[in-house]
This record gives sequence, structure tokens and C-alpha cells, in this order.
Amino acid sequence: MLEVACIVEGHGDVDALPILLRRIGERDGQIVRVRSPHRVPRSRMTGSELTRAVRFQANQVAPTSGAVLVVLDSDDDEPAMLVASIKEVLPSDIDRVGVAPAVREFEAWFLAGVESLVGHRDVLTNATFSEDPEGPRDAKGRLSELMHVRYNAVRHQPAFAAQLDLDLAERRSPSFRGLLEQVRGWYPGTTAAVYGG
Repeated sequence: MLEVACIVEGHGDVDALPILLRRIGERDGQIVRVRSPHRVPRSRMTGSELTRAVRFQANQVAPTSGAVLVVLDSDDDEPAMLVASIKEVLPSDIDRVGVAPAVREFEAWFLAGVESLVGHRDVLTNATFSEDPEGPRDAKGRLSELMHVRYNAVRHQPAFAAQLDLDLAERRSPSFRGLLEQVRGWYPGTTAAVYGG
């Protein structure tokens, strides 16, 4: 079993990320237990508040079977540089900490697999997205264009995380593949470094 304690930036992420992580584990034939995420605003993700949050979350999981995962939007930042800035404040005595930035926004992962969201009552029946899902600066806005209502992270993010086709998102989104690789590197019998390191 893998136990993951998460640090996220958004309110919708608090419910959505555990759903995604459990589904990833199920698809891979693994049991992934997810602790309740700790939310840290994006503006404080490279400061002492993140350091404290990582230490707190690391204490919630077993050292040998647990890990801490930091997930945030890269927005306009270059993902590798963002990861490097976060690594600078990670406690050096905690080994199993990963950083998985969603390029632009978490919602880019939904754009990558939006066809699989058709069937949700708020998604257009002909919803499709043929562009690079990690290209738009406003992934939330682009997602709203494929819906009957304006996208709301708190309401829609968990539901979409439960319905997203993981294979489709993996094929179309490099940063989603990065999330998968990070989680898979923590499965029993494997070794993982900080993503992007």
C-alpha cells in the first residue's frame, strides 16, 4: 500500500486530487491511501509555509510506505524552474517528497480528456478539444466554453476527476504523465526522486 499526504493550492484540489490518486492506484493495481490535503496558497508555495506544510504532512504518513506530494498550477512559470524553486525550500531530511506541477492549470488535465467528461450534465454532448491542452493560459475559461454552465472548481473539479479518462489525459498531457510517473515511482519496490529533479 502507498500512503500519500498532499499539499495543494486550490479549494477544488482538496477534494479532486485524492480522487485522482486513488483512481491512478486502482488502474495500476495498487492501493493508494490519500490523507486529507493541506492547502497552501500559490503565493506561499516557495516560502517557509510550504516547508512547515511538508513537515506536517510527512508526519501523517509512515516513513517507509508514505510520501508527500505537492501539486500546483504552473500558471505562466516555466515548470522546471518552478519545481527548482520549490525544491530549494523542501526539508532535506525528508526523502519522499514529489512536486507535480500542472502546466498552466489543473484544468488542463481535464481539457486533455474532455471527451471522457461528456455525459456529465454540465458538459456539452459534443465537447472536444483538439489543441494542446497545456497551451491555453485560461484552461478554466476554455473548459467553460465546453460546458452549459461556467466551470466552478469546487463543484466540478471532484466530479471531473472521478470521470476523467486517465489514459487519454496521459497521452495528451505531459504534466499529467509527470504526475503518474511520480506516483508510480513510490509504489512498493520502486524508488522515486522529486519530479523534475
